[in-house]
Amino acid sequence: MEEYRFFPHQEERRLLAKWKEEKDRKRREEIENELIHLYVRFGEHFKMSNAPDPQLAKKYLQKALKRKPSHPVANYRLAHIYYNEGRYAEAAYHFHQALSGERGESLNDTQAMLSHMFLVNCGIFLASNALKQMEKMEARPYDEETVERYRQAIFLYRIEDFHRALYRIITPNSDEIVTEEIYFSEQELLLPHEVMLCISEQDGFTVRFAGECVRLEYQPFYVFAAILHSEWPLTGEDIRETLFQSFFGRNVTDAAIRKMFERLRARIPFWDDVIETTRIGNKAARSRKQGVSYRIFCRASDMFPWE
Repeated sequence: MEEYRFFPHQEERRLLAKWKEEKDRKRREEIENELIHLYVRFGEHFKMSNAPDPQLAKKYLQKALKRKPSHPVANYRLAHIYYNEGRYAEAAYHFHQALSGERGESLNDTQAMLSHMFLVNCGIFLASNALKQMEKMEARPYDEETVERYRQAIFLYRIEDFHRALYRIITPNSDEIVTEEIYFSEQELLLPHEVMLCISEQDGFTVRFAGECVRLEYQPFYVFAAILHSEWPLTGEDIRETLFQSFFGRNVTDAAIRKMFERLRARIPFWDDVIETTRIGNKAARSRKQGVSYRIFCRASDMFPWE
């Protein structure tokens, strides 16, 4: 291991040169794995040697993760460095990544146990800091009705309440935090003249109506949800200001908004069944058709443009 202290750049350059020159795909992958392994060893050495250099260790571990973000040991070592620096959010992320390693590349039992222990500590540190910040903000102005609703629904005092606080169903007349059982059972009940919108890690952003299901990108999904939710017709200007500028944080042109609506109408086969277009002055405006309802299924922490 001592040689890596003196010649890391030399070995790195050698492997990088081989990787760039190699034409065979399989052999390139093998060389890249050698390079990743080398970075991890450098990181371990500079972290744990008699004269540790955390910054240099971090540099090599980050190089390894740039090429293979799921590498368990690289994540594990980097998590310890962040933990020692008091960067608990980053530490928690990398401990979690380390524990999610693929079969054959997972941590050993001791490393896994320590990762769980440090994750607990990270959570305590982060929660403690969040509680302190909440106390400081109590005297500042905020929407008390919204905050109180979330405080009662998702602010957890017991670990047993965690799963209760994960899920949310939004309709034209209600916005409820529900149990996992209710959340998934309700998705089996697609009512007539009802649009169902779902956000999930597995399927992404999906929309269902009358037996048809469409998967959308996140921006078109939120635009569609905002039109269904709104109590009045939304013009292109409304969409640009309330969604793109305020919610998405980007500026778009009127032409881009018109093009987006054209793509949405083409992408959603039941668009004309649930959305109607009217005029407000000389501007086109879109709203949910009379008699059409909707339900949005999402995580309790998901936010929408109207909130």
